[in-house]
Amino acid sequence: MRIGIDLHTATDFMQGTRTYILNIVKHLLKIDKENEYILYVTKGSNALQSLFSQENVSFKHVIPHHRMIRIPISFPIRLALDSIDVFHCQYMGPPLARTPYVVIIHDIIHEYLPELYPKSLSYLMRIFYPLSARRASRVLTISENSKRDIVKFYKVPEEKVIVTYLAVSDSFYPIAEKDIIEDSLKKYGINGEYILFVGRLEPRKNLPRLVSAFHELKKDKKIKQKLVIAGMKYYRYEEIFNTVNDLGLQDEVIFTGRVEDADLPILYNGASLFVYPTIAEGFGLPPLEAMACGTPVISSNTSSLPETIGDAGILVDPYNTMGLAEAMHDVLSNKNLQEKMKMEGLKKAKSFSWEQTARKTLEVYKEVYEERRTKKR
Repeated sequence: MRIGIDLHTATDFMQGTRTYILNIVKHLLKIDKENEYILYVTKGSNALQSLFSQENVSFKHVIPHHRMIRIPISFPIRLALDSIDVFHCQYMGPPLARTPYVVIIHDIIHEYLPELYPKSLSYLMRIFYPLSARRASRVLTISENSKRDIVKFYKVPEEKVIVTYLAVSDSFYPIAEKDIIEDSLKKYGINGEYILFVGRLEPRKNLPRLVSAFHELKKDKKIKQKLVIAGMKYYRYEEIFNTVNDLGLQDEVIFTGRVEDADLPILYNGASLFVYPTIAEGFGLPPLEAMACGTPVISSNTSSLPETIGDAGILVDPYNTMGLAEAMHDVLSNKNLQEKMKMEGLKKAKSFSWEQTARKTLEVYKEVYEERRTKKR
């Protein structure tokens, strides 16, 4: 079986789709030495070729980089020339390709919260995502919550949508050496105790409310921790900085920008508390990464987050600023609660496995391949 996988999201841009594709390919190649893999890349792929170098792997360059052009125009020809049996893509499948494809749709939050996305992007997603889902041989997604949304909005048969959870890599674990943590944090301007958020700076992450809740703790509870916001600027992020300035928190909130992959586990380990008050998520990987590092987690009680976090963290209404502040204070002021959340978080994080996800994905490839062979007879 010749399996083609689109790696266009394997860039330096900090996002869940990048984490997904790098880990799924890594673990597929680890468990499957039998099938042939064609990995489709765009530019700057030298590191990927080094990372995934083995006998049953080859690389193909597909241009242009922009998926709205590359996927519908370049891929149908490329897949036919390469005699691909099953193609694995993210969000968008090539509508004109005769090759059967499996599409991973992480979430479709734009369908019911379009105001959280750029208008042009939301418009395109509403056209291409349902088209891809309906034409795909299988739709993969990353939570039962996302599966329910896809079935409901896109009228896709429930049995066609397969849940393959995300997981954390082996690099996320509790680090005992405090000196290592402190030395690594210095380059991000972090010194002392802090509350942490990790994710892109965009409206969906609900950061102005987090900043406001942090301000309440500083004002009323006089907490010593600073707030560290780690992530890249993405869309409509200005309100976050305006809130910091309006509340006079310029010396109390640290924006790190993009964090190097190797430093991210250290950032989680150094935090007193991880807070993720997002409006909605397809899965919510940062809370799971924090739990794998033994850091207490507070997150939202919406979308997939109760599924991802369960009873291992504290779940709050993301629209309730005072409720968020109270939950943060409860954890910061209670050592016993912190220890309990640490133990439960470590246990929860271990219940998700990239290898298990890869095995389930490989089974989907085999099903699609056999269906195609049966039709050809």
